[in-house]
Amino acid sequence: MAVANHLLITGPSRGGKSEWAEQRIREMAGAAAITYLATGPTLPDDAAWQQRLSRHRQRRPEHWRLLEASSISAVSQLLQQGSDCQEDFVLLDSLGGLVASALELEEECWLELQAAFLMALEKRSTPVVLVAEEVGWGVVPPTAIGGRFRDRNGSLTRQCEQLCSESWLVAAGRALPLHQLAQRLNPAP
Repeated sequence: MAVANHLLITGPSRGGKSEWAEQRIREMAGAAAITYLATGPTLPDDAAWQQRLSRHRQRRPEHWRLLEASSISAVSQLLQQGSDCQEDFVLLDSLGGLVASALELEEECWLELQAAFLMALEKRSTPVVLVAEEVGWGVVPPTAIGGRFRDRNGSLTRQCEQLCSESWLVAAGRALPLHQLAQRLNPAP
């Protein structure tokens, strides 16, 4: 099913997902061009968020192209043929940013945008390394929007995994190859 040997890297906050994704894409791309698709908000007034962005910038080589794409539709367009990064290896960090950007959308609209994103990923001929946050492993979110994020993020991550040749769980600075250690379930309904 996977066309371009996409990778999914998932795990909890601060577990090392982005570092592992950066290492894997360097190994995969060799001398090929790499585009880093940042999906999170800029939040210029949030000092903690700015520190996090700074750590990401410091780790990335300067020759990687950075594109900020704050919506799932923008990312879908960037992944499609005819885009200016169609030949590049792409590191998309993260799926949660795409979900968060569309929380206000009604379910039907979200599902349409999600389907377009998955189609663009499936048809892509060069690899994409997808970073996804694992949420909902414990406490049930106390708000409806928190529950919506948890459910949409989990569903999108699971559907992306079906299009990937490798899946990794990164926690506590360790990367576990799920594609080797675990059996894939049937696609989610």
